[in-house]
Amino acid sequence: MIRSAVVDQTTNTVVNIIIADPSVDKNPDGCVLVSLPFDSPVNINWIYDGLTFINPNPVLLDEAESSAL
Repeated sequence: MIRSAVVDQTTNTVVNIIIADPSVDKNPDGCVLVSLPFDSPVNINWIYDGLTFINPNPVLLDEAESSAL
């Protein structure tokens, strides 16, 4: 089974995460399927630039350190 991001081609935003094989399964209308590694943190609302996924709400190092305390 392959986890895939459903990426809206207009906004380049991940709109869903599904089980699909981009090389076999049909793209939903207006979207493209991008396969994800099993342990990928990619989720809905992430941005896809055509090569990599970008978290729109990254955890800053200072915030991560404070929440660990």
